[in-house]
Formats: sequence, structure tokens, C-alpha cells
Amino acid sequence: MIRNIQMEDAPALEQICKTALGYETTAGYLRHRIQELSHDPCYFIAVYEDDVTHQILGFIQAEKYNLLYGDNGFNIIALAVSPMAQRQGIGKQLLTSLEDHAAERGYTFIRLNCNIVRQDAHDFYHHMGYTCDKTQKRFIRSIKR
Repeated sequence: MIRNIQMEDAPALEQICKTALGYETTAGYLRHRIQELSHDPCYFIAVYEDDVTHQILGFIQAEKYNLLYGDNGFNIIALAVSPMAQRQGIGKQLLTSLEDHAAERGYTFIRLNCNIVRQDAHDFYHHMGYTCDKTQKRFIRSIKR
């Protein structure tokens, strides 16, 4: 079942971030971010919870993408499924839930960036009807506090 993210999901999300995405984080940090972002209407954050075991097997996070020169849409920040549960339709359900939410809000597109080395993810997005419309370099500068 797809549902909104909850504080109790943090430990499971920690493992999914590490195993599916390769990102190091902690349950404590995730709890802080869940508290900060889950009630912000600019974000869509949902998890897939197994109906039988109640185990969290995947999640999706997207943010409202406001364009001065065009319509509103969503930008997918993360879509991840536990490696042990991949290829079972969980990613499709998470993506479809975002698409439905976008349609309800009158948004006209969903976009995302995907690392060039994640070929399985590219194949998934193509299968789901997404097209690659450009290649680009990403530039970032860290801000020291």
C-alpha cells in the first residue's frame, strides 16, 4: 500500500537509502527531515508498506517545480525500492501515486535527474513512459556554515 511518510519509517528508509541509492544517512537525521518536510505542501513524500508484513520497501520524494516561464510540475528527488523487493511493481506504484497527485493538482509534467550510471533506473523510467529530453552537467557549490 502507498501511504504518506511517518516518523516511524526512518529506520527502514535509512536502509533503503544505503542499499538502493548508496547514500549514507541515519535514522535520526531522517526523522528530523521527515518532521521538517512531511507537512510542507510543496513536497510529495510517500512510502510503500507491505500489506502483510508492514515492512517499508520503498519511497518517493518529489518537490513542486515552479517555472516562471511555464506550467507547474513535480521534480522527483528520490525514488528507491529495497533491492530485495525490486521488480515487483513497487516502483511503478510509487511513481503512479505521484502522477495521480500531480494530475489532481493540475500539474502538467514530472521531471527527474538520474545518474548516468544507473542504467536499470533509466530502463525503468523508459518503461514507464518517461523520455530523456537532454543531457547536462550538474554544478554544485557547498556552502560552509
